[in-house]
Amino acid sequence: MKLLVSAYACAPNHGSDHAVGWNWTTGAHKLGHEVWALVSPVHRDSIAATCRETPELNGIRWIFPEVKGWRLRQGIEPRWERTYNLLWQRSALSYARPLHRQLRFDAVHHVTWAGIRAPTFLGALKAPLIIGPIGGGETSPAALRDELGARGRLLEIIRDLSSTTITMNPVTSPGLKRASIIFVQTCATQNLFVGALREKTVIFTPLGISRLPSGCHPRTWRGPLKFLCAARLLYWKGMHIAIRAFAEVVRKMPGARLTIVGEGRERPRLEQAAKRCGLQDQIAFVPRVPQAELFDLYQSHDVLLFPSLHDAGGFVVLEALSYGMPVVCLDLGGPKDLVTPNCGIVIETRKRNTDEVAKAMAEEILGLGAAPSRLAALSEGAIARAAEFLVSDRVKKFYEIVEDRIKVPRDVASASDYTFSGETDAARKMPGPCCDAGQNAAPEALGSHGSTAAPV
Repeated sequence: MKLLVSAYACAPNHGSDHAVGWNWTTGAHKLGHEVWALVSPVHRDSIAATCRETPELNGIRWIFPEVKGWRLRQGIEPRWERTYNLLWQRSALSYARPLHRQLRFDAVHHVTWAGIRAPTFLGALKAPLIIGPIGGGETSPAALRDELGARGRLLEIIRDLSSTTITMNPVTSPGLKRASIIFVQTCATQNLFVGALREKTVIFTPLGISRLPSGCHPRTWRGPLKFLCAARLLYWKGMHIAIRAFAEVVRKMPGARLTIVGEGRERPRLEQAAKRCGLQDQIAFVPRVPQAELFDLYQSHDVLLFPSLHDAGGFVVLEALSYGMPVVCLDLGGPKDLVTPNCGIVIETRKRNTDEVAKAMAEEILGLGAAPSRLAALSEGAIARAAEFLVSDRVKKFYEIVEDRIKVPRDVASASDYTFSGETDAARKMPGPCCDAGQNAAPEALGSHGSTAAPV
């Protein structure tokens, strides 16, 4: 297929949405699709460097729409990023229109941001629009809001209202209505749609790893366990539940240790909670680290705790599994579908408040600590589970569904049938073998300055 991919968040050697954008864009190219990628300019330099070092990425046409008057620093996400993203989506459409007039894309794929509240305006191209996989319809149980504080409870109410009215949102609804297929990450998100919109939905997780870590083997345990949490420190990530559970664990497993990796406005509150429990020596708070250092932490710790209240995916869960780490999570959002009895433990939350869920988590953790053979079996199962989510397999299956649904014609023109005259600003800003000045076309190269594209 001739694909236009919109991946606002896209960068090599990152996690979360950036990993999804990178994996999907490069994965489609490796499958043989002709790919043009609209990407935020924030990570332009790292993309260029990686492409120079990776010949197999040659041929992806990277385009970096900018928001006029908004200065950015490489590698640093803009402040007021939701506002920036909204404006960037408008800019992306202005770049996409002349490209589509000349190339007639088989499909336009909005990949990231991967949330129901993140808009795309590319439906205006009138090409088959593929959205997702998106999440965001997940919600926290009312009983688990008891210790979120007034601000957290208010934000959850606003989130619930936003979810139930998403199809009436004037910013996001046009894209959803124009989409040919809406891939959703969980049943909770699918359930937000009714009628014709629901008929267009397909449940599909975007999570994937390029390969299993080299030399990774099932683990054996000796001595006290070391637990790891890695996430943005936001109220809904549930780190307060992990601390509460760990406090119960330490009473019977005094040598246990917990490392919490991440940054966010909840950190002071979480540090205070650790002190109140007398755990300042057993809990280490570590600022956000580069991905390579996070991989080292997976290897040096034993079990991942992931008590998020409404994560659609949870990229860190899949990464941890790939390193042979059993995972303990809640029965909420996407992680509950990723974690099976063979690779971890899913804690039931129905009709339980924060204290009850924390005690249930502590009980399960203590059970693991008392059964090294079970931990070893879960470690083996974790690696096997992660092997089911190789990016190449996931992307291949995804686009097979797309091609089947939109019935891509086989006589469409190839990108090699077109040349573009004139060098563009977008091209000049993207050095390296992965992009060609003529192919990396911007609006001024395709029409606004009289330049044309023609078959050769």
